[in-house]
Amino acid sequence: MSIGEALVVVDMGRKPLYVARKGGPGLNRRPVFFLASFLAALIALLPACGKKGPPFLTESKLSLRVDQLKAERENGRILLKGYVRGEDKIISSVTGCRVYHAWYTMDNSPCEGCPIEMTGFEEIKEKVVSGDRFSCEISGVEKKGIHFFEVRLMGKNGALGPPSDKAKFTIVDR
Repeated sequence: MSIGEALVVVDMGRKPLYVARKGGPGLNRRPVFFLASFLAALIALLPACGKKGPPFLTESKLSLRVDQLKAERENGRILLKGYVRGEDKIISSVTGCRVYHAWYTMDNSPCEGCPIEMTGFEEIKEKVVSGDRFSCEISGVEKKGIHFFEVRLMGKNGALGPPSDKAKFTIVDR
């Protein structure tokens, strides 16, 4: 190859990557293929920013919690009572509560200390806090067996407080 024939030479070791010749092929394909494959693999293996998944809004939080939750029967309904712990300023922002419920038959009750899987919940959107006291009525709990309840207070924009302790209520006969 004479100096007049070579317009550009990029030296990549033994064989040039690109040699422009008059009337001849200009690109050496093996190094280009290797370089493109290496760059594609590098880009695919680089960590992405953040977890990939469907978009969602972060859950609003409320720091108020119901303590000493107790369940008792009153006029055919279950009455849940407890004390609200947290800052007094935000007690007025409580808009209701979410009551989680689990039911077990008398012969299939969970052992003491075993985890209890709450199977459903009911949202109560009314005043459930008065001062530092919590109370709400639950209807439709009539099955014979052992019922467990857990409460989370709700605030503005659907904010949920931490879960209360579980309250246990047993119905022997209706």
